[in-house]
Amino acid sequence: MRQLKLISVLIGLTSLLACEPAVTFTTPQPDGVKNLSEFPGRLQGHYASTKDSSTLSISAQLIQRVYDFDHKIDTAKLGSNARLSGDTLFDLATGHRTLLWRAGDSLMAHVHYIDTLFQMTPDNVVRKFKGYYFLNQRYGDLGWEVTKIQLSKGELVVSNLSAEQDVAQLKEITETSLDTVPPYKFVATKRQFGKFVRNKGFSDGEVFIRQK
Repeated sequence: MRQLKLISVLIGLTSLLACEPAVTFTTPQPDGVKNLSEFPGRLQGHYASTKDSSTLSISAQLIQRVYDFDHKIDTAKLGSNARLSGDTLFDLATGHRTLLWRAGDSLMAHVHYIDTLFQMTPDNVVRKFKGYYFLNQRYGDLGWEVTKIQLSKGELVVSNLSAEQDVAQLKEITETSLDTVPPYKFVATKRQFGKFVRNKGFSDGEVFIRQK
């Protein structure tokens, strides 16, 4: 997913699904379950992260993460593409300008950035299974990256696969011999995938709270 270069220079933002996955599957998961045409109404809405100041927005076919906050600029850590002139910070690579202001001895910038995490397409499909929603995103020729979403009593948990705990469990359940380097690729039946979920798979989770 595209990162705004200037914001990356300032704060090193990383999106929920942007890193290389620890695991991919040969088919969307769970195998044999129909794709949803849209996210259900009960899931749609706005959620606040318990980890940072960002919010998560879910509409009929789209999930976006919104960053909106003030950030203190450490001029000593600006990259070679950044140039400060008066109250403006220039990104020389993109031509983007960011207005700054002083707060005491500090330089401040307002960050507003929208990161599209998921949008339903033939290469991005959603399946519901056992009360969970599974986001499947095609990862090149390597297979499908899968993320689990669960909503309960206004608390939304978005969970990815851990490179250590989950890989070891998937290896045992699917009886798979792993490649030497990640992402590790698995073939999982619907039954095997269900067992993995029941055994507390998808151990790397982040919590969001529904906003009224």
